[in-house]
Amino acid sequence: MSKPNPTEDRMSLMVEASPNAIILADAEGKILSVNAQAEELFGYARAELQGQKVEMLVPERFRGHHLSVRQNYSHDSVARPMGVGRDLCGLRRDGTEVPIEIGLNPVRTREGVFVLASIIDITKRKLAEEALMRERNLLRTLIDNLPDYIFVKDLNRRFVTANNAVARLMGRKSPDELIGKRDEDFYPEQAAKGFRADEEKVLRGEPVINKNEPNTDQQGRQTEILTTKVPLRENSGKIIGLVGIGRDVTELKQKELALQVMVADQEKLVADLQNALNQVKALHGLLPICSFCHKIRNADGKWERLESYVSSRTDASFTHGFCPECAEKHYGMKPSSKPPSAG
Repeated sequence: MSKPNPTEDRMSLMVEASPNAIILADAEGKILSVNAQAEELFGYARAELQGQKVEMLVPERFRGHHLSVRQNYSHDSVARPMGVGRDLCGLRRDGTEVPIEIGLNPVRTREGVFVLASIIDITKRKLAEEALMRERNLLRTLIDNLPDYIFVKDLNRRFVTANNAVARLMGRKSPDELIGKRDEDFYPEQAAKGFRADEEKVLRGEPVINKNEPNTDQQGRQTEILTTKVPLRENSGKIIGLVGIGRDVTELKQKELALQVMVADQEKLVADLQNALNQVKALHGLLPICSFCHKIRNADGKWERLESYVSSRTDASFTHGFCPECAEKHYGMKPSSKPPSAG
């Protein structure tokens, strides 16, 4: 009877306790042994797996390709860490598929070369990746359909990402044409210099909030953009770039200017009306008047002719004539049907 081998026992315990599914196969792909995690992952008892080809754990549509890959590996057996190559699928006993990642290691013995496969279930990771992809697609859809200009730049002020609005502003068909480029690649030197000064300030940690930036688009149209740029930071707080968002406020500014002109015109009209009202003077209260000469006593106590007093305090002016009674009494003129002409 052979003596127990403590080293082999320890290795067996280690394989059995591994959190990964472990399968040992020979050069022909025959399964020699599996651990408990492999049983749980694929739904087979180990007795059902031992002696079977590993292709039984591969979906049928992949078996032909897997067979050629396995045969090539048997001729060039090198360690292949997890994460190398495309994602794989495993086939469970109940016919369902599970996304897996496999690490391969050749085991060379006196009996030949065996392959030790370490397998992990990446279902949760795949679900997380799909959720992240959906979120990215949603975010991309949102920013690409916003009228605002949205972009991200790295520490060298090169575009990392941008939306369709920025691409149109730069005279490009796609945001991809901006990636890796700076403002200097699109704007005249003087304009680019101003953008550079602001962005260097942001990369030092000082945000630029709601700054009006004059801009000339690719068609030569003068526009004004309200821009905000803030530092982009890692979780640690380290600045790794900047995020910018801008809005074309040209039309709004034009409306504001038109409104200011209208308000100024209205204020002038009100001032003119007020000035006119100030010049309209009304007589009120008791006016002392002489019963004989009909002069009026003013506020200074002086007596003025009625015509002078009224004219100086109103917009009225006087013309002279005769009433019918005075014309007959003083001049012997008989009243006529027509009023006398002014004198």
